Amino acid sequence: MTKFINPAAVVAQTGLMQGQVVADLGCGNGFYVLPAAQMVGPTGSVIAVDVMEQKLAATVSITSQFGYKNVRILRADLSKPLLDIEANSCDMVIVGNILHEISQTEQFIKNIYRVLKSPGRVMVVEWKKTATPFGPPLNKRIDQEKLEVLLMQAGFRKEKELQADGYHYAMLFEK
Repeated sequence: MTKFINPAAVVAQTGLMQGQVVADLGCGNGFYVLPAAQMVGPTGSVIAVDVMEQKLAATVSITSQFGYKNVRILRADLSKPLLDIEANSCDMVIVGNILHEISQTEQFIKNIYRVLKSPGRVMVVEWKKTATPFGPPLNKRIDQEKLEVLLMQAGFRKEKELQADGYHYAMLFEK
């Protein structure tokens, strides 16, 4: 049995530090928001962005349950220009299992680039393009090499691959 991805273990490999600002684009239920909020501490902040109200409500619920006061919730459609986060304001952007759901991948990548400081990092976690017992349909998944090329064409430099699990790949890029 393959162990499922541990968000805290993946975020821990990014070198995220106290006081930094993180945007979790497509935060869903707050899977990566919690470990990020813990790592940046009370002097840092996490902007949790999603288009779905119920996902954001779940994120609000779990962050308040753990007592995190450094999380800001933002409802936005990530396939459109993201202007509610200041340009060059984030130390890191987290993109966790969301790319297969985004119709406008190029716009989404532009959003990441725009909000990131220079140098800033982006942590990408996505489903491997192989058959798994669960997860999105194979035809919706993004091949790791293809994603690397997309990010490099947008001006990012691949820093390293991160340990994930048997179902996902994870990488760290720098602006």
